[in-house]
Amino acid sequence: KIDSNIGLLENLSVLDLSGNLLQNISSDLSTMTDLIELDLSRNNISGSISDELSAMTNLGKLNLTYNDLTGISSSIVALKKLYSFEIYHNENMGWIPVEVIDRLQNLLTKDKKKISEKLRSLVTNSDQDYFVRSMPNQAFEWIVNQSSTFVLDDKSFTQQYCLSVLYFNSNGKYWTNKTDWLQSRDECDWYGVQCPNDDVVELKLANNNVSGTVALSGDCLGKLNLFDLSQNSIQKIDSNIGLLENLTVLDLSGNKLENIPSQLGLLTKLSFLWLHENPNLAGRIPSEVADVMMRNDKINASETILSNVPVSRSTIFEYGTSQFRAFNDILYRYRMQQDEISLSSTDLVYRYILGTLYFATNGDRWELNNKWLTPANHCTWKIHDSNGYVIGVLCNTDDEVTKLDLY
Repeated sequence: KIDSNIGLLENLSVLDLSGNLLQNISSDLSTMTDLIELDLSRNNISGSISDELSAMTNLGKLNLTYNDLTGISSSIVALKKLYSFEIYHNENMGWIPVEVIDRLQNLLTKDKKKISEKLRSLVTNSDQDYFVRSMPNQAFEWIVNQSSTFVLDDKSFTQQYCLSVLYFNSNGKYWTNKTDWLQSRDECDWYGVQCPNDDVVELKLANNNVSGTVALSGDCLGKLNLFDLSQNSIQKIDSNIGLLENLTVLDLSGNKLENIPSQLGLLTKLSFLWLHENPNLAGRIPSEVADVMMRNDKINASETILSNVPVSRSTIFEYGTSQFRAFNDILYRYRMQQDEISLSSTDLVYRYILGTLYFATNGDRWELNNKWLTPANHCTWKIHDSNGYVIGVLCNTDDEVTKLDLY
């Protein structure tokens, strides 16, 4: 806490309160009109930057980095003598007024100002990120350096910035394979990036130790069609993934996701969405995302299950339940073959029921489970033990299950 008597220091010109545990900006600071430099970085300051700071008319340097600010008033531009203003590393900052963005840009060096102007024109709302958030700020610094090293056309410049945001947010330096990422001139040479006609259309980073947050920036990967992030350690998906308007395949299976943003419902072209095997997810899937999964269920598994099995729609779309896992497994097993495969309602119903049993009883730990959940007909989910006994699913000629032996 800042004592109210601090305002009595009328002649103070430099005040450094960085690296403390301050939780707010005291209104008493506004009376220190002779202050030239104010450093409040590396505290726990939350909320919005007060309008009262605009009364510090002689302030030339203001550092608010590494806090938890959520807002900033346009009144800050009244500080006409400000020559240095830093607010990056405020991860929860809300919308920044355009006047403030313009002021921040004008305070940049000549090279950085040029890059900022270019990014603002090419990547929607990117300036709302790289001025205040840690990882986009790192990406901004990187693209400034990259642009000084190579001549990049607008497409490559935009795609490289967006990919670098992904890289920094998801701990790219620890990826198993990061060949050429942030190193080569051409982003289409980077591991997992596929670019027909120089457009990034596929990102394949499965089983690559990708972790942290998957976040892009604005709409700078508008041609992306396939995004495979399966079998990693990702905890969070940022809502801006919903801006990938041409995305048709999104595989997030086998991660440590703690959220599924409702903005995935904006992906109207999405044909395949896989979320299974994310043990940290809890509660119901956002209705917008459930609608996407229902819409893209090309084998009508959900309709068939809901019509023939006493289970509710909400249960099928509740994270972690055996019902959700069984339904997702059906969709996942058939992947790109859904258009070609025609399953009878009997097969779908039994596949769902047996899959629910499998997940509810930790079937992955069964000693004899190698035939279970394969794309083959459910009546083939059986083996012979060492004594010749049939273990698993037995059916009649109509593919109806007549006996289930799991001893």
